[in-house]
Amino acid sequence: MTKIRAVVFDLDGTLIDSVPDITTVLNRCLTTQGRAEMTEPEVTRLVGGGARELVARALGGETAAANVDRVLAAFLDFYEAEPVRRTVLYPGAHDILAECARHGLQLGICTNKPKQVTSIVLDALGLEPYFSVVWAGEPGKPMKPEAACLRSVCRELDVEPSRVVMVGDSHADVAAARAAGCYSIVVRHGYESRPLESLGADAVVDGLPQTLQMLTRWACDGNTPLYPAG
Repeated sequence: MTKIRAVVFDLDGTLIDSVPDITTVLNRCLTTQGRAEMTEPEVTRLVGGGARELVARALGGETAAANVDRVLAAFLDFYEAEPVRRTVLYPGAHDILAECARHGLQLGICTNKPKQVTSIVLDALGLEPYFSVVWAGEPGKPMKPEAACLRSVCRELDVEPSRVVMVGDSHADVAAARAAGCYSIVVRHGYESRPLESLGADAVVDGLPQTLQMLTRWACDGNTPLYPAG
């Protein structure tokens, strides 16, 4: 493994725990549709495919696309108005970003979260200054697990994918990394329901402090990861 030069982070379930706010907003939309509210664990299982997929899953697979679009519009309006009321950083979030920057690593975000909400959240939580590239969900743009989004981030960072690590919490993060030719680390504190060791990541770690230790080692001496990438 060559020494890494950049790290790309997922957002929800990786750097931030946003399920409390997402649950509040989603339940507000569901009740206007005459539907029962969902618990945070139930909503956690829906997160990861972008806002439209979240709403569609919550409404049920047989819901008409037009109704999904109407509820999605309301969801985005509510969420953009108050996206960080109960959202918090995972332990070590600021430390890992500051230390990566100190080691000269370029930093990016690759998330399926809607672009406007992503911008608000990053600014409100003091994360925005760390990132030179932010890829977020927009209509017509590819989303994880497609490789195109991560490859685009690598191009904007001007770093070869083989020298980039994707840090995430889900199968979509790992699949995008593998398809793009990047390494990947998965944190256990996120929202993925599948066994993490089955995802094919180069490393599975407990949280961001352990991720920092691994990234520092890879950046400084290029030690081989726990599992082969590719």
